Amino acid sequence: MIEIKDKKDCCGCHACVTVCAKHCITMQTDNEGFLYPVVDKDSCTHCGLCEKVCPVIHQSSPVEPQATYIAINPDEAVRLQSSSGGIFTLLAEQVIAEGGVVFGARFDKDWSVVHAWIDTIEGLAAFRGSKYVQSTIGDRIGDSYREAREFLKQGRKVLFSGTPCQIAGLKKFLRKEYDNLLTVDFICHGVPSPGVWQRYLSELREELRTKCGDGK
Repeated sequence: MIEIKDKKDCCGCHACVTVCAKHCITMQTDNEGFLYPVVDKDSCTHCGLCEKVCPVIHQSSPVEPQATYIAINPDEAVRLQSSSGGIFTLLAEQVIAEGGVVFGARFDKDWSVVHAWIDTIEGLAAFRGSKYVQSTIGDRIGDSYREAREFLKQGRKVLFSGTPCQIAGLKKFLRKEYDNLLTVDFICHGVPSPGVWQRYLSELREELRTKCGDGK
C-alpha cells in the first residue's frame, strides 16, 4: 500500500491511482497545492499493485543514449508556437499520418493543465508550448494512461509526451514494452505547484475585473 511519509518520495505521476481496481486511492492537494496519493485503508485489499507501478519505489536502471541529434521544425509559424524548436509537432504529425494517437498536455476550460489525446493535425496546437505546471493524467485522473493502453492493445501507434516522471509512471503502469509506443519527455528541473498557478490566475482575473470595472 502506498504511504507517502516523505514528499520527496512521490513524483505525482498518478500511476498508483490509475492501477487501483478498487479506486481506493485519490490524489489530494497539500497546503502548497501539490497532489499526493492518499489511500482509503478501509477499501484497500493490499494487492500491492500500487507499489509495483511506482517509479520511485522501482526505479529503472540508468541507460546511455544510443544517439543524439539537433533539429528544429522548418515551419516558422509552428516554431513560434512551440518550445524547443517544434520537434514534437513533427513527430506527432508522422504518428497521426500513420493512423496513430498523440497524448500531450493542454489547458482545460478553467486553465488547469490536463493530459488528453488527439488524432487530428488540427488538435496539435493545444499541445504546443510549455505549460510550466505538471498536468493531471486526463480530464479524470488516470484516464490518459488507461486510454493509451487501450490504443496500444488495438495496435495503433501512440505518441505519449509528458514530464520524465509521467513517462516513467506510464511505463510502470503498462508493465510491458510496446513496439507501437513512442514516448517523448524533456530535461526537467522540477515543476511549480498547481496551487500557485491557480492563485496566479485568480489574481489575474481580479486585476482584469478591476481594470474593466464592469464586475465581470
